[in-house]
Amino acid sequence: MAIASMDDLVESLIHYPRVFGKDTASNEAAGISHTPWYATGIIGAGAAPTGGLNGATFTASVAGQIASPAAVTGAVSYLTKFSAIHTGNIGKIWLIDRLWGDVPVVTTTGAQAITSPTWPARDEAASTNGAGVFLALETSSATGNAGAITNTTVSYTNSSGTAGKTATMASYPATAVLGTWVPFAMAAGDLGVRSVQSITLGTSYVSGQVHLMAWRLVAELDVPLANTGYSSSFTGLNMPNVWDSSVLQLVYWPTSTSVGAVAGSLYYAQG
Repeated sequence: MAIASMDDLVESLIHYPRVFGKDTASNEAAGISHTPWYATGIIGAGAAPTGGLNGATFTASVAGQIASPAAVTGAVSYLTKFSAIHTGNIGKIWLIDRLWGDVPVVTTTGAQAITSPTWPARDEAASTNGAGVFLALETSSATGNAGAITNTTVSYTNSSGTAGKTATMASYPATAVLGTWVPFAMAAGDLGVRSVQSITLGTSYVSGQVHLMAWRLVAELDVPLANTGYSSSFTGLNMPNVWDSSVLQLVYWPTSTSVGAVAGSLYYAQG
């Protein structure tokens, strides 16, 4: 049933939540985003990407993901409520769909060629074109670089099919800790990434492991005060689509060098 009215929405609501929770963690610094993908909690830790430079896509079900509704033929899932509480030092929480990740060689400073697979059909239009799909660099094992690295770039094809575009990163922090998550800046005017052709670290990350990640923002929630519950309903969220087989995870925007425990829930409608 298509959701075309408030009555349709009420009839389509799934009346039980998908819960999430993550334990306290050390993050890099205030203002440097952090993912609890590797942290313990109500939802256990996820595994690092595999597949070498070409990487591998993520499709439910995998360890570490937040659950979403089972697929129903002819129906689409919509997020109708996002609630969370934390015990300290988080200003905003993103809910994202984890599409793909790879395993660059952290000591190679030249261009590392990548033949990325076709993304799962989970861009903003449920296609593989990459509209609304962006890139980030994630740490799964603390890096050994003594100073911030400012010359990491990615060559990609944008969501319109134009190749040879360059994504840049202003700075990846020194000795980045587990869970550090730094988004890339796309070329001016680009609205997403269809595929990736290479990554150039520019400067050696010395040790540890980073991953180039493709992701889509699903929803966000402001959580400025600790130990205070926050929620956003379908009107604030604009009922974003959560496509079948999505691999949902959280990204925090910290206000200090450690983040508190987080718990919350997601409610859906399906029609």
